[in-house]
Amino acid sequence: MADIVLKDRVYPEVAGWADELTAIRHEIHQHPEPGLETAETAARIVRILKGWGLTDIDDRLVRNGVVVRIEGNRPGAVIGLRADIDALKMDDQSVNPWKSLKPGLAHTCGHDGHQTWLMGALRYLHLHRDFPGTVIGIFQPAEEIAEGAKAVVASGVFEKYGIQEILGAHDEPALPKGVFGMKSGPLQASSDNFFIKVIGKGTHGGRPHQGLDPIPVGCQIVSDVQTIISRRINPADPAVISICSLNAGKYELTNVVPGVLTMSGTVRTFNPEVRALIKEKLPKTAKGIAEANDLEAEVEYRELIPPVINDPKLTAACVETATVLFGPDHVKTDLQLIMGAEDFSLYQQKVPGLMMRVGIRDDNHTATLHNPTFDFNDEVLPAAVTLFAALAKSRLEALSK
Repeated sequence: MADIVLKDRVYPEVAGWADELTAIRHEIHQHPEPGLETAETAARIVRILKGWGLTDIDDRLVRNGVVVRIEGNRPGAVIGLRADIDALKMDDQSVNPWKSLKPGLAHTCGHDGHQTWLMGALRYLHLHRDFPGTVIGIFQPAEEIAEGAKAVVASGVFEKYGIQEILGAHDEPALPKGVFGMKSGPLQASSDNFFIKVIGKGTHGGRPHQGLDPIPVGCQIVSDVQTIISRRINPADPAVISICSLNAGKYELTNVVPGVLTMSGTVRTFNPEVRALIKEKLPKTAKGIAEANDLEAEVEYRELIPPVINDPKLTAACVETATVLFGPDHVKTDLQLIMGAEDFSLYQQKVPGLMMRVGIRDDNHTATLHNPTFDFNDEVLPAAVTLFAALAKSRLEALSK
């Protein structure tokens, strides 16, 4: 039988599923699908859940996603449980027997584990309906490209089922296996992209005065946009502006001043007011510098995902439940802020929500997320299943009073 984290605290029935859950996770890992192209993944989820006797399953409401409803044994509130199911477009460089069978695609962020633990939790809740109200399981595609939560929200699932709260979790290699992170307030940053084109006039490298060189202007923009962070934003508000691409001219043409320079990058912050300030100031800075040098700057700024801000009341209630279940040493509330974004935040704009972290680190699982050697830690599956099921029941009891 597979090793199990917190075996003495896990629901015994769920512990008995450990090998089955591991086999399911390995199958998912071998057949990754990216973005919204998760038809095979969604079909597998439906097949497994129907095999366990679940019948109220909708695989049409969300494109290549799955929505599952489980009714308790009496009327009550409605809570949502979410797992992301998409993979990344990168190679799996692990040495596991269950490594990806699809070159250029890999579950290097743990979404194979996420969908497995949600399936397990729904199985348990289906078998033990001693709770009021309704559980809605959401298997969401396209988290990695920030399109999946938009599709779920646009589908009307929150309105159709009357979801009042939502819970989600992500595996976390920075936390030891058997430790669950639950932080009130801001947890993960917003994510915005920007694209800047500096338009000058090309010329001979020996006659720069006859053209308008975009390179020094571009370099000045790179430097000066950082003063938005250092001089316009309160140092107590974490924020990042990163230029991640800079292109001008051709490497082999050493005597040609190019006519155009392009750059792109990302903006991360936790404060909506700071986010709005950067959106205003960054284009103004780029255009102002270009104009001062008789050039032109075109700026496109794309707002993608708001920050993950966990509801304080919901977080406190879930911390209490998890602490009773696993003990205080296995619940961590002082998580560091995470600059990575998560489109779960779009759900939190609809209803109170909590995004948790599930520790997976041990000697065999040290790779970071999005590393080509990353693999999920199967030992935490029964504990995560138990946690989700317990939280769903406790929150429904509280909301239904």
